[in-house]
Amino acid sequence: MTPGSNLPLNTVRVTVDVAAPVRLDVSGLLLAADGKVRSDADFIFYNQPTGPGVSHRSGGGSTPDSITVDTGAVPPGIERIVVTASPDAAGQTFQGIEPTATVRDAVGGAVIATFTPPQLGSETALVVVEVYLRGGVWKVRAVGQGYANGLAGIATDFGVSVDEEPPPAAAAAPSAPPAAARVPAGGGQTPPRPRPR
Repeated sequence: MTPGSNLPLNTVRVTVDVAAPVRLDVSGLLLAADGKVRSDADFIFYNQPTGPGVSHRSGGGSTPDSITVDTGAVPPGIERIVVTASPDAAGQTFQGIEPTATVRDAVGGAVIATFTPPQLGSETALVVVEVYLRGGVWKVRAVGQGYANGLAGIATDFGVSVDEEPPPAAAAAPSAPPAAARVPAGGGQTPPRPRPR
């Protein structure tokens, strides 16, 4: 497939895996007509691996992560499922990495389509493909849209609430050196200090 091209799906269940020479995190977002998730529950990834009609499978070794879409179980009102990928290593870009999405029949495993987004560079996350409903027919489209602000940028664009990284702990103010003890000449207690106004 080339960017923007699409194919009708002749099967109800498809699996999309995204392979690369580095480990990728793959996720799926269920989108309504407004192009947004209905809630954070529509963001399917390794920590939330199942949703209505969509599931995530973690890969391992040379097996890539994948998203499976059961178009017969996708709830009414969901018009697109976007499949995203981002390098697992923090801060890594797609420079020199050529991820390839393979769309398969989830039952028999037959390859329906493959897509390798061209000319990636400073992107740290990518919408690779989308499975979408048009005129009552489910299709797959090659997208290849990159993001420089990682998976959080994609998630935010599609309406997912993203917890920001906590700010670094404030450096503790240096403590004042202890005041020299003043003992009155008579050896009694130190008089109280005045309170600041």
